[in-house]
Amino acid sequence: MRLSLSGRLTLLVLGLLLAALVLIGVTLGARVQAFVATQSERAVYGQLALVVQAGEAGSGVGREYALYQALVGAAQTAHSWGVLATRDRTYLSDSGAHDVPPRRVLTQVRQAGRGQWGAVRLLADGQGNVLGLAVNPADGERLTRGVVQAYAVIAALALVLAGTAVLLLLRLGLRPLRNMAGQAARLGVGDLSERMPVFAPDDELAVLARSLNRMLGRLQEAFRQLSEEEARTRAFAADASHELRTPLAAISGSLEVLARAQDDPGASELRSRLVVNLRRESRRAGRLVDDLLTLTRLDAGETLRRELLDLPGVLGGVLEVMADLAPQVRFALDLPGTEALTARADVGRVEGALLNLLRNAAAYTPGAGPDAGPDALPVVTLRATRVGAWVRLSVLNPAALPEAFVPRMFDRFSRGPDAAPGGSGLGLAIVRAVATAHGGETFAVQQGGQLEVGFTLPA
Repeated sequence: MRLSLSGRLTLLVLGLLLAALVLIGVTLGARVQAFVATQSERAVYGQLALVVQAGEAGSGVGREYALYQALVGAAQTAHSWGVLATRDRTYLSDSGAHDVPPRRVLTQVRQAGRGQWGAVRLLADGQGNVLGLAVNPADGERLTRGVVQAYAVIAALALVLAGTAVLLLLRLGLRPLRNMAGQAARLGVGDLSERMPVFAPDDELAVLARSLNRMLGRLQEAFRQLSEEEARTRAFAADASHELRTPLAAISGSLEVLARAQDDPGASELRSRLVVNLRRESRRAGRLVDDLLTLTRLDAGETLRRELLDLPGVLGGVLEVMADLAPQVRFALDLPGTEALTARADVGRVEGALLNLLRNAAAYTPGAGPDAGPDALPVVTLRATRVGAWVRLSVLNPAALPEAFVPRMFDRFSRGPDAAPGGSGLGLAIVRAVATAHGGETFAVQQGGQLEVGFTLPA
C-alpha cells in the first residue's frame, strides 16, 4: 500500500535524522575511545612516576627491590602487569606469559626517558632501569561501551519523539492541502463554483490556492462560454433549418406544379409565374446560404485583410451602389468638416456591413407615395465621426420600432414587425460579426422618430 504524503515525508525526515544520529554516534564513540586512551596513558605514566619515586630512597639491589615492589603494587591496582628491566635482568610483576620489550626498545627508552612497546608504557628512572606498565584495555572499553549504549538509548528516544512530532506537524501543516483535495473532489463532480480556501497570505499553499482559483475561474468562464456557444449553435441550426425550409418548400411546390403543367398547352402563363417564383426562392435560399457562410467564417476568426482606408471614398462608393438598389429613398453623407477620416480595416467586410445597414434602413423607412418628387423622398443618412481612437459609422433613417425590439435587432434571424418579405434576418448579425472581428462594437439608438444604427472601427 502506498504511503500518504505525510507518511513519506515523515520517513524521509526520520531517515535523515537517523543518518545524522549514527554519524554523531560514530564520532562520539571515536572521541570517547581516544579520550579514554589518552587518560589511561596519563594514568599509567603517573603510576610509573610514583614507582620511580618509591625507589629513589635506595640504591643498588635495594633500589631494584623497592622498584619491583612498587611496580607489583601498581600493576595489581591497575589490574594489569608490569615489567622492570635493569641493565642485567628483566623482572615481571606476575607469573603470566608476557612478551617483554626487546633490548633495542629498552635502549631507546633509556635515551629518551619514556616510550612504549605495544600496550606497555615504558619509563626510565635515570639510573639505567626501565619500568613498564601495560595499559588495561578493559576499563576503556567498558567506559566507551557505556557511553555508546547510553547514547543509543537517548538517540532512539529522540528518534521516536522526533518522528511523532514531525508526523503531527506534517498533519497539521498539510491540513490545508487535504481541504484543497476535498474541494477538488467536489469539483470533480462538475461544480466549478467551488474555490480553494486561502488560509495564509504569503505561504506556498496560499500561492497554489490562488493559482488554482484563477485557473478554476478561467475554466468556469470557458465552460460558460462553451455552453452559451452550444446553445447559440443549436438555436442557430434550428433557425437556419427553419429559414431554409420556406424557400425550399416553395421551390419544391413550384417544381411539382411545373411538372404537372409542362404538357398543358394552355398553362404557359402559369409556367412563367412558376419560373419567376423558382428564381426568386432560389435567390432567397442562395442569399441565406451566403449570409450563413459569412457569419460562420467571421465566427471562426477569419483573417482580415486590414489596410488604411480613406473612409470618405469608401462611404461615397457604397452610397452610389445603394442609390441604384433603393430608389425609393434619398441617401445623404454626413462627414466631419476638414478632419481626415481613416480606419484600419478590411474594406470588403466594411463595405458589406454598410450595405446591410443601408438596405435595412431603406426597407424600414416609410415611403413618400407614388407621386412624390425627388426632394420629397425620405432621407437615409450615412454618418461618420471620430471618437478618440475609434471611428463611429452609422445610418440614420426615420423609423419607429418597438423599444423591446431595438436591443435584439443584431440577433440572428431577428426581424422587425414590418420586415419586408424575402429577407434572411442575418444582415445586422453580419454587421455585429464584422465589428467584433475588428475589435469594435455595434449600437442602436432610437430617439425623436429617428433610428441610428451603426458600429465602430479602430481609427
